[in-house]
Amino acid sequence: MQTTAKTYKFIGKVLPDGHLSIPEDVAKESGSEFEVILTPVDETKKLISLYLEGHLERTGRFEDIVFNASEIEKAVKDAFGTTDVDVLIDMIRR
Repeated sequence: MQTTAKTYKFIGKVLPDGHLSIPEDVAKESGSEFEVILTPVDETKKLISLYLEGHLERTGRFEDIVFNASEIEKAVKDAFGTTDVDVLIDMIRR
C-alpha cells in the first residue's frame, strides 16, 4: 500500500526569529518543505474551558449535516478552484 501523505500532530512554538519549532524526529521525516496549519493552543484551551463551564453551547451534530451533490461540487470548487478529479489528485500529491 502506498500513502500520499503523512500527518504529524505536535505542539510547537514560534521562535524569537519567527521560525517554527518542530520535534527533531518530525524534521527528519518530513523533508524540507511541508504544509502548516496552525491552531493556537490558547484559543483551543479557551474554547474547551468555555464549553466545560457551560458558557459555550454545542450546536448540531455531524449526523445532522446533509449535502447534496451540487453543494459538494460547489464546496470543492470554492476550496480548490476546480472539480477536475485529475487536477485535484495532482494537487493533493504535491
